Amino acid sequence: MKVAFVYPNSRSAVVDRIARGEAPDTTLLGQNHLRELGIDATIHDSALRRRNRRSGLMHRITWNAREVTLPWELRGVDVACTPLARVFPLMARARRAPRVLLVSYHLCATFERSTPAARRLLRASIRSAAAVVCVSEAGAGRLVELVGLDASRVHVAQLGVDERFWATTPPAPDGYVLTVGRDLARDYATFARAMAELPVKAVLVAKRENLTGIELPPNVEVRLDIGADEVRSLYAGAACVVVPIHGEGYVHGTENSGTIALLEAMATGRPTVVTDRPTLRDYVRPGESALTVPAEDARALGESVSRVLGDPELAAALGGSARRAVDERFTTRALAARLARVIEGLDR
Repeated sequence: MKVAFVYPNSRSAVVDRIARGEAPDTTLLGQNHLRELGIDATIHDSALRRRNRRSGLMHRITWNAREVTLPWELRGVDVACTPLARVFPLMARARRAPRVLLVSYHLCATFERSTPAARRLLRASIRSAAAVVCVSEAGAGRLVELVGLDASRVHVAQLGVDERFWATTPPAPDGYVLTVGRDLARDYATFARAMAELPVKAVLVAKRENLTGIELPPNVEVRLDIGADEVRSLYAGAACVVVPIHGEGYVHGTENSGTIALLEAMATGRPTVVTDRPTLRDYVRPGESALTVPAEDARALGESVSRVLGDPELAAALGGSARRAVDERFTTRALAARLARVIEGLDR
């Protein structure tokens, strides 16, 4: 079986960096491990996007038009594995090839933010896919409810991270509190309020848009748009990692916000405090691999961080359990195995 992975953005440059050990393979969604499982999986960059990667009007045109042309570019491909859902599955169904396996990280949020007309088109497109893979049980249930999908065509394959790149490092008892993430569902306002009450240094890694309208206390240092190498160094120096996320119903960001940052923190063996969100319950055993707190509760967040910082045995236990969970269930190889079962099932 020949499978083509079509990502939202080109992966050509990152593939070379992954091969040199300079970047994690997390963004490849297990594609690079499928050959070990007997599946011929390659990466396909849209021809329109290869010709035009500039900003402005042409960028917007090619960004949207690629979903129309992709089925005709993928001749000889049995399955296209992709997050692209607006019209690509619908066009592939019209051409009768390839079968589309949608990977849903954000489809619920996209659907809920769309206009009624856009929802009708998106619903028809999602229903045209051969199958949909969601990265959490809660996300799968919500997508079935929103779109009216046949539940038998919806599968769950939890995400994985590159456990070799995000290697465990010794504890950092005198380190800072770290939070990482660029998704707009991150709740840095609650993080800021919690840190303002603690006599510790904190480091916040995000993009400028994440911080609009948020007043940060003096003990929070900001790093904007930094690379994976620098993020890895920051994990190594952290005594505690926080993954703060807005509650369900928040209108910005994705429904699975925080998953990758949580897994990175777990892989590096860092004790972690994370917002209790249904989409993250596949990944966390509360009190064992991380501490969980209610959404938008600065007091509870601050108390949990203080608990971790004040109890080295608890911090070590959380970090060790988290790393074991990654090794056992949440590597990119494990994700590839989960995807392989779904892909192979499309032939039955």
